[in-house]
Amino acid sequence: MLTLCHNRRMTRHRPLPALLRAQLYQHLAAMEKAGLPPDRAYALLDLGRAGSARVAAFRKLAARRNEPAGAGLASGLFTQFEARLLRAAFAAGSPLPTYQRLADFHAARARQLSTLRSRMVLPVAILTLALLVQPLPALAGGTLSVGGYLWRVLAPLLVLGGAALLAARAIEWFGGGASPPRATVERALMALPVFGPMHVRRNMRDFVDSLALLLDAGLPLFDAMPVALDTVDNRLVRADLAAMLPQLIAGATLAQAIRTLRLADTGQWHALALTGEQSGTLPEMLRRHAASESDTINRFQLEMMAWLPRVFYALVALWMALGILGSSPGPVAPL
Repeated sequence: MLTLCHNRRMTRHRPLPALLRAQLYQHLAAMEKAGLPPDRAYALLDLGRAGSARVAAFRKLAARRNEPAGAGLASGLFTQFEARLLRAAFAAGSPLPTYQRLADFHAARARQLSTLRSRMVLPVAILTLALLVQPLPALAGGTLSVGGYLWRVLAPLLVLGGAALLAARAIEWFGGGASPPRATVERALMALPVFGPMHVRRNMRDFVDSLALLLDAGLPLFDAMPVALDTVDNRLVRADLAAMLPQLIAGATLAQAIRTLRLADTGQWHALALTGEQSGTLPEMLRRHAASESDTINRFQLEMMAWLPRVFYALVALWMALGILGSSPGPVAPL
């Protein structure tokens, strides 16, 4: 669910851990529900040592700017997507539904990451054991020195650690700026089998969810559309969705405009939008579609987390088999 802005600037802050972000939005939702004024709600915000500096910077900026979304972004408390989504929420009226949505999202994300870490403990232990055992025959036979043995053990771990670090840096880069290669990366993401369609669905879901929030607050469709478009991460998806605006201005209904989208299967969305327009319950129908898409996306993520350890096991087994075959002696020459 997480997206970035048209005029993006690279942020110097890394996002807070998912668990802290869940606590942040749970607090803000509780304070909003209790009716506390923003300055009082921010004064009671406590994210521990990890977030104390950001909370202090946020409070100063919010008091000076009186614009919480921008203050949260500048202080590193919010990501660019969250700031954009909250701007849309403040434009719609109350940020409470958005606080709750973000709290639920980050709480689910924290649970998923915890599950993934626990599932990866055994595969990583097996890989480490394999790395320790495989060079032992060469060390015992005297064909491998102690230094060579240590290098054989540590080199793959260093490579895997470096690859993981590069992947994390690449994700931060992709989430932080509007550099020219971004369009190429977005196009490549959309072309990936299995993951590409889910990436498009997530972006579409973000748009529908934001549009429902704005319409429910009473904004006219023409005013809500540009704000909802700003919560879409992938610019190719955003351009596809933006093509609906001229049709709406020309007199088409939302359901008719949805029919012209090219990048995703919009059958369910079109049917619910048509029902909502005919019955006068468009925001409710859009929320229902967004909730259905969120369930699908969450199930997909859980399935990927279940398969990742299995793929890792298979790769370790393949690597061990190749190592055994590569170290096996050749045929004995006849006397």
